[in-house]
Amino acid sequence: MGSGPRSRRKTGRGRVAVSIALAVAAPVITFAAVLLVRVGAVSLGFGLDVLTLQVAQVAAFAALGFATISMAASVSQFQRLGWISLAVLVATALVAGAFRWQVAAQGIQAPLDVATDLSEPPAIAGSVGPAELCVGSAAVMTQVAPERATDALQAAGFSITESQLFRARGVREGFWFGMGHEAVIRIRPGRTDVRVVARYNRADGGETCRITRQILAGLQATS
Repeated sequence: MGSGPRSRRKTGRGRVAVSIALAVAAPVITFAAVLLVRVGAVSLGFGLDVLTLQVAQVAAFAALGFATISMAASVSQFQRLGWISLAVLVATALVAGAFRWQVAAQGIQAPLDVATDLSEPPAIAGSVGPAELCVGSAAVMTQVAPERATDALQAAGFSITESQLFRARGVREGFWFGMGHEAVIRIRPGRTDVRVVARYNRADGGETCRITRQILAGLQATS
């Protein structure tokens, strides 16, 4: 009796349920880690490196493993369990792939202090330097209007903390683990320079470079 059709369906549904639970657990652990870091309950290293990139990733790949087994076992009862098993398999593969991509991206070493003028970088208090260049991060060879500079900072997600005739400054706190940045735009006759400094000391997959290019794109689009 234990090996009858009803028992096999019950076992199949159990495997699907485990796959779904594990797939949900991975993003839940990640969001919990984000909140714990943001409220200061755990360090950035523990929340990101341990809870997210280790614990949550293990849950994601365990979900993929259960979903694969469930899909293989559902072939004989495809009309009842096959479609949901296939959907769960696709979903868990996407979640596991996202974690794998994030691990690879976090390992990319890129500058955390970026400036378009290395000989005389725009000043940012507390920056340890030295500033570096990123691919595609060149000065805007025109004197932009101050309001254009603040617009470019705001478009890149920065809150304006200083706006003067020849200088604009802003801060940006990233949602993911509060990994923030500070940016300064220096305006001179015939040239506008940008400097962006990460307020953390860890590989970020090139996030500081991307933010710098986004600000420069905003300046170039409105200059």
